Amino acid sequence: MEKSRPPFWLIPNLLSIDAPLVALAWMWMLARALRVEYIPSASWWVLPTAIWCVYVLDRLIDNWTHPEVRDHSPRHRFHWRWRWPLLVASLVAGGVSMYQALYVLPRSVFSAGVVLMVLCGVYFFLAWFRSREVPYVKNFLAGMIFAMGVGIPVNAANASLLVTDLKDVLYALNNTGLKDALWNFGLMVLRTLVVIFYHCREVWVFGALCMMNITAIDLWERADSAETEETAQSHEATLTLGLIILAGGSLLFAAMHADEYSKPFFYSVMVAAAALQLINHFRERFSMNAQRVLADVALLVPLPIFLVA
Repeated sequence: MEKSRPPFWLIPNLLSIDAPLVALAWMWMLARALRVEYIPSASWWVLPTAIWCVYVLDRLIDNWTHPEVRDHSPRHRFHWRWRWPLLVASLVAGGVSMYQALYVLPRSVFSAGVVLMVLCGVYFFLAWFRSREVPYVKNFLAGMIFAMGVGIPVNAANASLLVTDLKDVLYALNNTGLKDALWNFGLMVLRTLVVIFYHCREVWVFGALCMMNITAIDLWERADSAETEETAQSHEATLTLGLIILAGGSLLFAAMHADEYSKPFFYSVMVAAAALQLINHFRERFSMNAQRVLADVALLVPLPIFLVA
């Protein structure tokens, strides 16, 4: 019985609480970078709860559509074993979060959250079609969705970056018809994406880091199962190149476009990318489970930069 128990350091990964912890840390760092002094208290638990629900549903869908993932993924086996309690818990948590978003959080946060839900729907649609190749498009979308979730509460708290809300969509739906409502909804989506990503480069740089985090795990898994050494080295070289570009780009942003408040944020992305590359270089010393955990730990390594900045 003792041998069947997972090691304590794997439990956060099995329970899908590692990603919510990462989200909270980076939301705090982003708020410091954008000089946002106050974020509604509900955001600090609605965000991690929503992320946890998405992760649980993603792994349950993987189990139902691609049962073979249970053969090499302890977290998928864990979610399959406890699928019904986890499904009920995610639905309850999602319902409570939705209520808080509707009646407690600012309307701009809820409106941006609707856009985020649409993007999540696109992600789940792509996830339905599992491929043998590294799903770079799906990983890019997942990384940007994660970063957007982190960025919405911070941007909504910044008076100069308030996003549009649903009032124009609802007005058109009630008075001028579905066509105008869809047009206004499309404008709301576009404006939200512009505010979150164009006016806040910190968010999409963090999104690129999240994409590399997800891609790292995919490439490590494929390197372990590769039939030839050349294929494995190719996967690791691809990851190395991406991390070098990300770290270099972050350093460039810090040097040329960042003020004294946002510089630490770009340095944090650079440090996290370097930590991922360090894991990539020495990954043969760790099990695949440890590599998955360390990939998330790498995203928490830069936290002290803001604690001392």
